[in-house]
Amino acid sequence: MRKVFIYLLLVIGCLSVNAQYRDVTLPEKPHQTGYKDYYNTESGFWCAFEAEGGSSIMATKKNMQYVGISFSGGYRINEFLRFGAGLGGRMYVHNAEIRNTDNKFGIPIFANARGNFISAYDRDGVPFWSINIGGITEEGFFASPTIGYSFGGLRNNFLIGISYTITNFKDCDKTNQVYSYFGLKLGYEF
Repeated sequence: MRKVFIYLLLVIGCLSVNAQYRDVTLPEKPHQTGYKDYYNTESGFWCAFEAEGGSSIMATKKNMQYVGISFSGGYRINEFLRFGAGLGGRMYVHNAEIRNTDNKFGIPIFANARGNFISAYDRDGVPFWSINIGGITEEGFFASPTIGYSFGGLRNNFLIGISYTITNFKDCDKTNQVYSYFGLKLGYEF
Protein backbone atom coordinates (compact mmCIF):
# COMPACT_ATOMS: atom_id res chain seq x y z
CA MET A 1 0.00 0.00 0.00
CA ARG A 2 2.85 2.31 0.74
CA LYS A 3 4.31 1.76 -2.76
CA VAL A 4 0.95 2.54 -4.37
CA PHE A 5 0.67 5.77 -2.36
CA ILE A 6 4.22 6.90 -3.34
CA TYR A 7 3.51 5.99 -6.99
CA LEU A 8 0.26 8.00 -6.90
CA LEU A 9 2.06 11.06 -5.43
CA LEU A 10 4.74 10.78 -8.09
CA VAL A 11 2.14 10.70 -10.92
CA ILE A 12 0.25 13.69 -9.46
CA GLY A 13 3.54 15.60 -9.07
CA CYS A 14 4.52 14.94 -12.69
CA LEU A 15 1.10 16.05 -13.95
CA SER A 16 1.19 19.27 -11.95
CA VAL A 17 4.71 20.09 -13.16
CA ASN A 18 3.65 19.44 -16.74
CA ALA A 19 0.59 21.69 -16.29
CA GLN A 20 2.80 24.63 -15.33
CA TYR A 21 4.94 24.40 -18.47
CA ARG A 22 2.36 24.30 -21.26
CA ASP A 23 3.19 25.44 -24.75
CA VAL A 24 1.53 28.78 -25.38
CA THR A 25 1.52 30.19 -28.91
CA LEU A 26 1.88 33.95 -29.20
CA PRO A 27 0.65 36.05 -32.14
CA GLU A 28 3.21 36.45 -34.88
CA LYS A 29 4.83 39.76 -35.75
CA PRO A 30 3.36 41.44 -38.85
CA HIS A 31 5.10 40.51 -42.08
CA GLN A 32 4.70 44.02 -43.57
CA THR A 33 7.91 45.81 -44.42
CA GLY A 34 8.26 49.55 -44.42
CA TYR A 35 4.99 50.15 -42.56
CA LYS A 36 4.95 53.33 -40.48
CA ASP A 37 2.11 54.55 -38.29
CA TYR A 38 2.06 58.25 -39.21
CA TYR A 39 -0.74 59.02 -36.78
CA ASN A 40 1.61 58.64 -33.81
CA THR A 41 4.86 59.94 -35.31
CA GLU A 42 6.35 63.06 -33.84
CA SER A 43 8.12 64.38 -36.92
CA GLY A 44 7.14 64.81 -40.54
CA PHE A 45 4.97 66.96 -42.77
CA TRP A 46 2.05 68.90 -41.27
CA CYS A 47 -0.51 71.33 -42.61
CA ALA A 48 -3.34 73.46 -41.25
CA PHE A 49 -6.39 75.27 -42.61
CA GLU A 50 -7.64 78.26 -40.60
CA ALA A 51 -10.50 80.75 -40.87
CA GLU A 52 -10.23 84.05 -39.03
CA GLY A 53 -12.32 87.12 -38.35
CA GLY A 54 -11.64 90.22 -36.30
CA SER A 55 -11.55 93.97 -35.95
CA SER A 56 -8.96 96.68 -35.50
CA ILE A 57 -8.77 98.16 -32.01
CA MET A 58 -7.73 101.74 -32.64
CA ALA A 59 -8.93 104.25 -30.06
CA THR A 60 -8.31 107.45 -32.04
CA LYS A 61 -8.70 106.15 -35.61
CA LYS A 62 -11.52 104.56 -37.60
CA ASN A 63 -11.75 100.82 -37.08
CA MET A 64 -11.76 98.24 -39.85
CA GLN A 65 -13.01 94.63 -39.69
CA TYR A 66 -11.72 91.67 -41.67
CA VAL A 67 -12.34 87.99 -42.46
CA GLY A 68 -9.80 85.61 -43.92
CA ILE A 69 -8.69 82.07 -44.61
CA SER A 70 -5.18 80.63 -44.70
CA PHE A 71 -3.31 77.44 -45.47
CA SER A 72 -0.01 76.59 -43.75
CA GLY A 73 2.30 73.64 -44.29
CA GLY A 74 5.74 72.65 -43.19
CA TYR A 75 7.88 70.28 -41.18
CA ARG A 76 7.06 69.04 -37.71
CA ILE A 77 10.22 68.55 -35.62
CA ASN A 78 8.23 67.31 -32.61
CA GLU A 79 4.96 68.22 -30.93
CA PHE A 80 6.51 71.33 -29.37
CA LEU A 81 7.95 72.87 -32.55
CA ARG A 82 6.85 73.08 -36.20
CA PHE A 83 8.07 75.36 -38.99
CA GLY A 84 6.40 76.18 -42.26
CA ALA A 85 5.06 78.72 -44.70
CA GLY A 86 1.57 79.82 -45.64
CA LEU A 87 -0.69 81.65 -48.00
CA GLY A 88 -4.14 83.09 -47.47
CA GLY A 89 -6.84 85.50 -48.46
CA ARG A 90 -8.19 88.42 -46.47
CA MET A 91 -11.20 90.69 -47.08
CA TYR A 92 -11.67 94.03 -45.31
CA VAL A 93 -14.92 95.75 -44.32
CA HIS A 94 -15.01 99.60 -44.26
CA ASN A 95 -11.93 99.45 -46.47
CA ALA A 96 -12.43 102.56 -48.61
CA GLU A 97 -12.65 104.89 -45.60
CA ILE A 98 -9.23 103.86 -44.24
CA ARG A 99 -6.90 102.26 -46.81
CA ASN A 100 -5.57 103.99 -49.93
CA THR A 101 -7.20 101.49 -52.29
CA ASP A 102 -10.63 100.45 -53.47
CA ASN A 103 -9.49 96.83 -53.43
CA LYS A 104 -10.82 95.26 -50.25
CA PHE A 105 -8.82 92.04 -50.68
CA GLY A 106 -5.30 91.19 -49.57
CA ILE A 107 -3.17 88.06 -49.86
CA PRO A 108 -1.03 87.27 -46.81
CA ILE A 109 2.19 85.36 -47.55
CA PHE A 110 4.01 84.33 -44.40
CA ALA A 111 6.41 82.11 -42.49
CA ASN A 112 4.87 80.16 -39.60
CA ALA A 113 6.19 78.65 -36.37
CA ARG A 114 3.95 76.83 -33.92
CA GLY A 115 3.89 74.23 -31.18
CA ASN A 116 2.19 72.91 -28.06
CA PHE A 117 2.84 74.24 -24.58
CA ILE A 118 2.44 70.75 -23.01
CA SER A 119 2.55 67.21 -24.35
CA ALA A 120 -0.56 65.84 -26.08
CA TYR A 121 0.24 62.15 -25.49
CA ASP A 122 -2.02 61.73 -22.46
CA ARG A 123 -4.54 64.47 -23.25
CA ASP A 124 -7.30 65.07 -25.77
CA GLY A 125 -6.64 68.81 -25.79
CA VAL A 126 -3.66 71.08 -25.16
CA PRO A 127 -2.89 74.81 -25.35
CA PHE A 128 -0.81 75.86 -28.37
CA TRP A 129 1.06 78.89 -29.71
CA SER A 130 1.59 80.09 -33.27
CA ILE A 131 3.17 83.07 -35.00
CA ASN A 132 2.87 84.24 -38.62
CA ILE A 133 5.36 86.80 -39.99
CA GLY A 134 5.26 88.05 -43.56
CA GLY A 135 3.59 90.52 -45.85
CA ILE A 136 0.13 91.30 -47.23
CA THR A 137 -0.32 92.48 -50.81
CA GLU A 138 -1.50 96.11 -51.10
CA GLU A 139 -0.24 96.67 -47.53
CA GLY A 140 3.15 95.60 -46.29
CA PHE A 141 4.66 93.83 -43.29
CA PHE A 142 2.47 91.99 -40.78
CA ALA A 143 3.00 89.84 -37.69
CA SER A 144 0.33 87.76 -36.02
CA PRO A 145 0.91 85.73 -32.83
CA THR A 146 -1.87 83.36 -31.71
CA ILE A 147 -2.58 81.56 -28.45
CA GLY A 148 -5.25 78.91 -28.46
CA TYR A 149 -6.48 75.44 -27.65
CA SER A 150 -5.98 72.36 -29.81
CA PHE A 151 -8.19 69.30 -29.30
CA GLY A 152 -8.68 65.97 -30.99
CA GLY A 153 -5.47 63.95 -30.83
CA LEU A 154 -1.76 63.82 -31.36
CA ARG A 155 -1.71 64.71 -35.07
CA ASN A 156 -5.27 65.56 -36.19
CA ASN A 157 -6.60 68.51 -34.23
CA PHE A 158 -9.30 71.14 -34.28
CA LEU A 159 -7.94 74.57 -33.36
CA ILE A 160 -9.48 77.59 -31.71
CA GLY A 161 -7.40 80.63 -30.86
CA ILE A 162 -7.21 84.35 -30.28
CA SER A 163 -4.78 86.27 -32.46
CA TYR A 164 -3.30 89.74 -32.36
CA THR A 165 -2.21 91.13 -35.74
CA ILE A 166 -0.14 94.23 -36.37
CA THR A 167 0.21 95.54 -39.93
CA ASN A 168 1.13 98.71 -41.78
CA PHE A 169 -0.32 100.30 -44.91
CA LYS A 170 -0.89 103.67 -46.56
CA ASP A 171 -4.15 105.36 -45.61
CA CYS A 172 -6.31 107.65 -47.78
CA ASP A 173 -3.92 110.56 -47.08
CA LYS A 174 -0.99 108.38 -48.33
CA THR A 175 0.50 108.30 -44.84
CA ASN A 176 1.96 105.11 -43.43
CA GLN A 177 -0.35 103.79 -40.72
CA VAL A 178 0.15 100.98 -38.24
CA TYR A 179 -3.04 99.09 -37.41
CA SER A 180 -3.56 96.33 -34.88
CA TYR A 181 -6.38 93.79 -34.84
CA PHE A 182 -7.77 91.19 -32.49
CA GLY A 183 -9.19 88.11 -34.17
CA LEU A 184 -10.72 84.71 -33.56
CA LYS A 185 -9.25 81.73 -35.42
CA LEU A 186 -10.90 78.39 -36.09
CA GLY A 187 -9.02 75.67 -37.92
CA TYR A 188 -7.96 72.09 -38.47
CA GLU A 189 -4.40 70.75 -38.34
CA PHE A 190 -3.05 67.39 -39.46
